[in-house]
Amino acid sequence: MLDYEVLKFEDFEADKTIVIIIYMYNGFAKAGNLYSPRVEKLIDPIVNLAEKAISSSISVLAYTDYHSEDAKEFSAYPAHCIANTVESELVDSLKALISVGLIVKHKNSTNGLLAYNPAQSMIGIAHYIVVGCVTDICVYQYATTLRAYLNEHNLEGEVIVSKAHMDTYDIPDVHDGDLFQQMAITSMAMNGIKVVNDIILQ
Repeated sequence: MLDYEVLKFEDFEADKTIVIIIYMYNGFAKAGNLYSPRVEKLIDPIVNLAEKAISSSISVLAYTDYHSEDAKEFSAYPAHCIANTVESELVDSLKALISVGLIVKHKNSTNGLLAYNPAQSMIGIAHYIVVGCVTDICVYQYATTLRAYLNEHNLEGEVIVSKAHMDTYDIPDVHDGDLFQQMAITSMAMNGIKVVNDIILQ
């Protein structure tokens, strides 16, 4: 197993860094067809990260699923996070940060970058810190697509994922969370994404 480094928040320049939160809303972290206790355990670490970022003048962007009742995604996944329902809202402790600068973007697919690409809209970002769930689907798609976008346009910038701030889910005999977690992390590292064990808040 690869050994990944630990970063400190002080390693990042505020005006060149963004924290990107994937899928930390009620439909995954609290209740619903796609709820996972593994995801619920991420709430406090990610909220702490977001609070530290905002207090350090680092931008924080959170995506939420915002599906219509006939969303095409429901052909592959159970219905979830219908627009204007509790499931589609950020968990309360993250939602509370909207008043102090948290940016929220809606999305209608597993890949939030297709709905809003900060590399196109925010100038001068050098560090994209991606956290949340699901590691092997939503985080993976977002991080690898962002990395490919930067490569395609010869843009500077590193995409970072923190093992302490992302996880996936378990379905017996179908989806072994630990296995898929490790496979996704290894693949991201092989695709030019900087994987770290943790980001220490100081």
